[in-house]
Amino acid sequence: MKQRTIIVSLLAFNLTLLGSIAPALADRWEFLGERSVRLVTDRDVIPVNSGRQYAFLKLRVKETGIEILSMSVTLRNGVTLNPPLRQYIGKGKESRAIDLPGQDRAIRYVTLIYRSRPGSTERAIVQLYGKTR
Repeated sequence: MKQRTIIVSLLAFNLTLLGSIAPALADRWEFLGERSVRLVTDRDVIPVNSGRQYAFLKLRVKETGIEILSMSVTLRNGVTLNPPLRQYIGKGKESRAIDLPGQDRAIRYVTLIYRSRPGSTERAIVQLYGKTR
């Protein structure tokens, strides 16, 4: 009887622990790719090699800040989405979460058009992250 009580107590503890970890895991952003970009008006493509469906995207910038002029998301089904994103993202900062509408949101690639200061020779690293619902 005492052994049964211990087993039931351990099982209840494990279920409680799993219940507290699950929301934290659901809030994680998955790294999808990155590009080292020149800081003049330019265009770069970040390919996404995942078959998962993403509900949200986010950009993070390293090395130096960058102004994103536009973003397009091409899905595996051939549809291209143009979420509104015109934002300066400083060094070490990230964009807001970008909501992707619809159901079939497996991403083939993301195209970014950006610029920086005139005459700049610096480079930035732009990282792309995705999140499922």
